[in-house]
Amino acid sequence: MEASQYLALLGLWIAGIVAPGPDVLVILRNASLGSRAAGVLTAVGVMTGNLVWITLSLTGVTVLIGQADTVQRIIQVAGALFLGWLGVNGIRAGLVARAAPARVPSAAGGGPGAVPEEPKAPPGGRVTPGRGFVLGLVTNLSNAKAIIFFVALFANVVPAGALWWETALVFALLVAVGLAWFTAVAWVGSVQRLAAGFRRHGAAVELAAGMLFLVLALGLLLSAL
Repeated sequence: MEASQYLALLGLWIAGIVAPGPDVLVILRNASLGSRAAGVLTAVGVMTGNLVWITLSLTGVTVLIGQADTVQRIIQVAGALFLGWLGVNGIRAGLVARAAPARVPSAAGGGPGAVPEEPKAPPGGRVTPGRGFVLGLVTNLSNAKAIIFFVALFANVVPAGALWWETALVFALLVAVGLAWFTAVAWVGSVQRLAAGFRRHGAAVELAAGMLFLVLALGLLLSAL
């Protein structure tokens, strides 16, 4: 492979992962309403899913899936159901948080010199790092449109007769760049001031995220029909 092919591959890859979608949404949600560790582990889960797609693409499996309409539709429907489940859970958590009574500061902590207590995540917004990893992994694998993306990516840029070390280099570059990007998203989402703002409006964040997941699920389901 020539240097121009590697640059083209990286350019398409960066454009694909930077575009807002389920992966970025779930990372930001877990990092802001959960914790930095939860966000980072969600990013690792997302990249683990991408690692699976990259491996399947380099071995030609995604091409076979893309040619099998029935298999592709099954994956799309399953992905839509999972994203729909995330959407319903997000809306439920938002409604519960909105209905919860506002927390009133205690007299002991209400003096002029008192330090404001950091807003807590709404019910349903607390995500452990382990659960974040699983959510990131399944969210990425449920995106059946990744099949089309990776087939187009590798078919147009990576030559069929690429040497083993060229394939290994492609694998390493995509994983390194993807992990760096998704980890950066998690870090930004968990910055204290930004995360505190999200938690103050946790109900609205959960409702908005839930609606977005439902829209994505509906779009994926319609494309499978």
